[in-house]
Amino acid sequence: MSKRTKLQNYVEYYALRAVMFFIYFFPRSLAHKIGRFIAVSAYYIVPIRKKHIIAMLTISFPEKSAEEIKEITKKVYINFVQTVVDIMFFPRMSDEQLKKMMIYDNEELIEKAHANGKGTILLSAHFGNWELTALSFSKRYPMSVIVAKQSNDLVDKMMNDIRTKQGFNTIYKDNPGQLFRGVMKALKRNDFVGVLSDQDAGKQGVFVPFFGRPASTPKGAALFAVKAGCPVITALGVRQQDGTMIVKLNEIRVEASGNEEDDIKRINTRYSEILEAAVRENPEQWFWFHRKWKTQP
Repeated sequence: MSKRTKLQNYVEYYALRAVMFFIYFFPRSLAHKIGRFIAVSAYYIVPIRKKHIIAMLTISFPEKSAEEIKEITKKVYINFVQTVVDIMFFPRMSDEQLKKMMIYDNEELIEKAHANGKGTILLSAHFGNWELTALSFSKRYPMSVIVAKQSNDLVDKMMNDIRTKQGFNTIYKDNPGQLFRGVMKALKRNDFVGVLSDQDAGKQGVFVPFFGRPASTPKGAALFAVKAGCPVITALGVRQQDGTMIVKLNEIRVEASGNEEDDIKRINTRYSEILEAAVRENPEQWFWFHRKWKTQP
């Protein structure tokens, strides 16, 4: 891969800043409508990974017609662009606004886990609006989030500033040693540590079923929970028509058997089951752009 130049970074950064400046002239509801138009246009004119999404949906939902699959694919584009629009509006939103955008279906799980005092692994996915799920959550509870460093340093700093100014800490996953120490420190503070574990993890992952096919899943979240002896809760925010999110919470039992690999696989298998159920219910809200099944046993 060719090395990025400073000029590329500056062009991308200021282009993004210009878009944000333009978006701020509109209320969020209208910005979403503009985003929808852009998403549908991209679906027809700049169909990035469109064939891949259609192929994966067709395999995953054999009962659906070709027209249904195409309609879901179009909505996948819309959900992604609306997520980007929301991220742009984060700096303009108050804590109270962000809190009200999230409704939890089983919040007693969160209260119980926090009272445990050992910290909690909050397992999520690129589903609904994953950034908003984490940000709104951080307005209620202490939160740290594992993130990947962006290739553009300027964009990375901007995103990190938005996250930290809005209420949660970021832990970069690019350095395994620093990642492990950062997560353990956060758990000791009794933080909730947010992890997105739905991407292909390559040969280092653990293979668990997802839509009937083996999918390489990151081991990290399960490993942290086993090492720290802390609870694991899945949090998947489902976007509603009025712009709010209903966050579905489920607890995954962490019982150390003495066989670390078995424990990690069991936790990830349950996570995969919960995620698949959510995606089956709202397939357009998952980020199908990912090559989830890229690595095979």
